[in-house]
Amino acid sequence: MIKTYKHYIWAKKKKMCISSLAILGIMILLSVSVGFNPYKILLGIPSMANLVKRMLTPSIPYIGEVMLKLYETVEIAIVSSIIGALLALPFSMLTARNITPSPVLAKVLSAFFSLLRTVPSLIWAALLVSIFSIGKFSGIVALSITSLLISLKLLREQIEAISDNLLNGTRAVGATKSQVLKQCVLPTIIEHQLSIFFLVFEINIRSATVLGLVGAGGIGQIMWRDLNHLRYDKLATLIAILFLTILLIDLISFFVRKTVKKMSLPYSSLKGFKRYQLVKNILLVLVIIFGLFSLVKSLSVDVDRLVLGFNQGVVMLRGMSQFEYSYLPKIVEGLVTSLFIALFATVFGGIAGFCLSYFTAINTSPHKKLSVTCKLVVNMLRTFPPIITAIIFFRGVGPGAQAGAIALSLYTTGVLTKLYSEVIENTKEEVKLSLLVTGASNFDAFRHGILPETLPSYIGLVLYRLESNIRNATILGIIGAGGIGTVLSMNITWRNWERVGLIILSVSLMIILIDTISSYLRNKWAA
Repeated sequence: MIKTYKHYIWAKKKKMCISSLAILGIMILLSVSVGFNPYKILLGIPSMANLVKRMLTPSIPYIGEVMLKLYETVEIAIVSSIIGALLALPFSMLTARNITPSPVLAKVLSAFFSLLRTVPSLIWAALLVSIFSIGKFSGIVALSITSLLISLKLLREQIEAISDNLLNGTRAVGATKSQVLKQCVLPTIIEHQLSIFFLVFEINIRSATVLGLVGAGGIGQIMWRDLNHLRYDKLATLIAILFLTILLIDLISFFVRKTVKKMSLPYSSLKGFKRYQLVKNILLVLVIIFGLFSLVKSLSVDVDRLVLGFNQGVVMLRGMSQFEYSYLPKIVEGLVTSLFIALFATVFGGIAGFCLSYFTAINTSPHKKLSVTCKLVVNMLRTFPPIITAIIFFRGVGPGAQAGAIALSLYTTGVLTKLYSEVIENTKEEVKLSLLVTGASNFDAFRHGILPETLPSYIGLVLYRLESNIRNATILGIIGAGGIGTVLSMNITWRNWERVGLIILSVSLMIILIDTISSYLRNKWAA
């Protein structure tokens, strides 16, 4: 018995040692691949410290000057979210497998939209700026496309979740297709549409802050200008304004979604239910009217310029369909760099997020004040898109893959810490108490109780984050942070559409491949 126990302990330590060495080897390999140089970072600390010092003295009078661009940024996010949500309604009914009029059409459209969804919004914006020139019109159209694709996916999943018994029962009493949509499908869509809208809006408000980097309107345009002119006091003002704006919008979104969820609870009387239905329908009509009004007001573009843009778009699409295969080796090199940046950020951010989650979750943190402090730090890390953080890191380590990898790692740390700490906080209290009563410490209760229960969720979050990091890594190069984005930005500027088309297709195929592998691993782990 003792021998067996000793053998078990030795085997467990051996497995842990091998796993640790494997992780260390992967970290070293990824560090070399992205050119991670701690010595260079150490040398850049004085420059970054000087930058932070200069950013601690923001230019207060500058706030008035940037409010117009801030309004433009919020406008782009709101209008594009509304347009995307409205356009997603008919397409979700066409592609949902349980109500589609044509299964073949549904499969074709789903495959087409899945391919489009792999293209990041900043790439859409860069292409549209090339067609319609700089300005918020290109930004609104770019985010409308991504809003449509995200809303469509979420709405389709909600429709496909409708019980087959409900649909078949409605059809069995002689209901027509339009009646099935009215009685079964539309109530489900309306119930989830507002929540989906705010989810997309939260994504768009962050995306809209960087569209200006490619000339697609918003506050990112003056942010790029101030950075190039070394006006770090103004840059600090912009970052502070963005942080407060995004925080405020997140709070409003959370409050509205919480209110809607309470309103959706069952009612004890028919009168209360009818009143709820009336209020809900009125709100829906008001949102549609506001969306159409905002659309007409925001998309104020000269007709001649619009026609010229469409003609240029035809030329661009024709060129993008004629691939220059001789450029493929250069594309593969950029894709490999972007892949290593994403893997580096996922591994390092995943490890940091795992450790930080212990101190962030209120039920595992040694002190409540430490938990609150960590939550504030985490919110700061995840507030800004990694492309903005990468610009700041240029000051210390210079442009290249290293700056992009560090910036994406910090963002990944913030996102994973928030998500995993919430998973830890949602575990049953009995799991922790059952170990504490045996005399175990707070950390032992986490290690032997909470961790085994939440580890599958953590692995799933890391894999989801890898999928997102692949997309982020492909656009970091647009501002000089290495990878395929650098090659793409250069060829868009030079109007080499034959190369641009091949680059975008290659990026899409890489993202689809990573998504497929990630989905397989999640399903296998869950099983």
